[in-house]
Amino acid sequence: MATAVSKPPCVVCKTPSITRCSRCKVVHYCSETCQRRDWPTHKIACTPSTSSTATPTTKATPPTSSSSPPSSSTATENKQTSSTPTLPDPSKVLNAHPIESKTSPTSIRKTSPQASSTTLKFEYQPSPDGVDENLVLFFHGLGDKIKPNFVKLAQNMQLPQTATCCVQAPTPVPYLEQEGWQWYPSFNNLNGELLGPDSPERMLQVKQLVRPELIKLIRHCIDHCGFESRKISLFGFSQGGEIALDLAAFGGLNLRAVISVAGYLMEEAQNDEPAVKPSNTQVLVMQGDKDDLRTIQEAKARFKYLQKTFGKANVEQQIVEGMGHGMPASESGWRPLMEFFARVLDHRSTTMEGMSNVYEIK
Repeated sequence: MATAVSKPPCVVCKTPSITRCSRCKVVHYCSETCQRRDWPTHKIACTPSTSSTATPTTKATPPTSSSSPPSSSTATENKQTSSTPTLPDPSKVLNAHPIESKTSPTSIRKTSPQASSTTLKFEYQPSPDGVDENLVLFFHGLGDKIKPNFVKLAQNMQLPQTATCCVQAPTPVPYLEQEGWQWYPSFNNLNGELLGPDSPERMLQVKQLVRPELIKLIRHCIDHCGFESRKISLFGFSQGGEIALDLAAFGGLNLRAVISVAGYLMEEAQNDEPAVKPSNTQVLVMQGDKDDLRTIQEAKARFKYLQKTFGKANVEQQIVEGMGHGMPASESGWRPLMEFFARVLDHRSTTMEGMSNVYEIK
């Protein structure tokens, strides 16, 4: 004796029905009237069926509107398949892509730069939180070195999702009792006097040695390590600030930002044309009002050259009350620097990226 097969109920009126939505082939309707009544709700979840097997469907089609799917009553349309999620509204194409490539460990922890990439000595430190999204290069001042001062400074800043690279100047300072380095010749070897902008050997070393080697290092960080140029920033103090600004202006790298403490463009380069024009590199220069090497009036005059080089909208100057020719020594002095970093550094939501059902919308 044959057993009667029960028919699935219509989702609207619960009447047994063998017909269903011709698009998703999941939801059952007994009539066109019920299908039209349910469409405002059903269209949110209605996606094309992945099955190519012909099944009974209602002859009714959803109401014609900009948010309705096309009629699927023909045999050809009944056999259409889809293997990826689609928007219920086919008139509005959603460009959604899985973000699986961004969740792999290699895209979070970048490859460390190789010492052979440049003749300059450097100390690289990955981000303390395990996500190397940004990179900041640190340049020390005249007579200093990367260890311990600048490596410790980079560590203490605890910049989120940011790797750091402290670079040491190439030339030792002569006649110093303790080890110290300079980015370009700064003293007369005969009398020990400080060299000025009229001394050609200063800019000669920058153009022939310092700038090319720093460009090689950053290119290596981009091509080998996987950093993006627009996520690389520079931090420099005094003479190191001059080098950071020189590299951003004339290196042709389109970097994200520069922070220079007590340093401006070298006077010899102030009339040179920037390599990238117009520039969109963001620049912050910090100047102490007690700096004994440069008055406030001189600092403001030098600042005008930065505006000319990088564009007025991209450059800001902070005069720090009570600060001499040195690094900030108070919370109020550090605040504008850290706020600037907070604005320019990118941040990835690794929690959301770890979810399997999150898509990137472009």
